[in-house]
Amino acid sequence: MGSGKTTVGTLLARQLAWRFVDLDARIEEAAELSIPEIFERLGETAFRQMEADQLRAVLGRASEHKEGTVLALGGGTYAQAGCPEFLRAAGVTVLWLDTPIETLLARCMIMPGRPLFRDESSFRMLHAQRLPSYQQADYRVDSSGEPAAVVAEILRRGIVGGGAGEEHLVVEKP
Repeated sequence: MGSGKTTVGTLLARQLAWRFVDLDARIEEAAELSIPEIFERLGETAFRQMEADQLRAVLGRASEHKEGTVLALGGGTYAQAGCPEFLRAAGVTVLWLDTPIETLLARCMIMPGRPLFRDESSFRMLHAQRLPSYQQADYRVDSSGEPAAVVAEILRRGIVGGGAGEEHLVVEKP
């Protein structure tokens, strides 16, 4: 939540001439509901099931079409039990967009539609819960700067760009 996954992911995909997919947008499209509406009407458990289903679908398509894909995960996706192992087994490179918590808080306070962002205290707890999962990512990049600079750093470090058929995930903080 608030690390810039959609903005950075879109720019990165454009630079690589790859497909960009925002997992939350896929979920909303499939459910015909916004993320907050899914949480409110169906609950987090139903949301997490839709998230897992869409993740499998996106990876299946990328593999089937041998299509380079930048996939922006929701803040909680990578923290779900089995997700890091599933992505590793699928040969997916995971990139963690790491942002200082104070910056995340400042960004999230002005962003509507964040069902798990209630207040600073609960946000800090959620961040602490998810942090061990994020630390399992293959790469970590500071995303507190301008999105174009973040993309330039990703490309400079050679984190992506291995060729068609590889999927790369942009993982955000809570």
